Amino acid sequence: MQLVLLAGDLGPRWFHIALRALVLIAQSSEPLSSSTIASTLQADSTYIRKIMSRLAKGNLTATVAGRYGGYYLLRSPEEITVLDVYQTLVQTEPVQYDSVPQTGSEHMISMIITSAEKQFQATLKKFTIMDLVNSMELSQN
Repeated sequence: MQLVLLAGDLGPRWFHIALRALVLIAQSSEPLSSSTIASTLQADSTYIRKIMSRLAKGNLTATVAGRYGGYYLLRSPEEITVLDVYQTLVQTEPVQYDSVPQTGSEHMISMIITSAEKQFQATLKKFTIMDLVNSMELSQN
């Protein structure tokens, strides 16, 4: 994640692209192609396919092949939490405090980071893709 988020910030690009793509898919009655998602989100279709591939590996989406194919959700949008998306896409491995040269502060740093990550993930768990769909519909009214 970013070190400091500002009001109105969408977070890391991969995260907000994934969430917004899932919202689009949730709203569609048919599978959505990567080019449709890319065009709507003004993102590169190759980048979209990479993100969607990871979401598929995480069993959040699947694809239908062919001319009219595309991505669809494997679970209902009410069942997919923002935390599910985050945990599926996060690519960094944490550094264990006992794996670095010791200065004496490693354990405390580990406790701080662990606490912050737990709070962050607890917040993400409170929201679903359907919450994002509903918030979008409210903002359009």
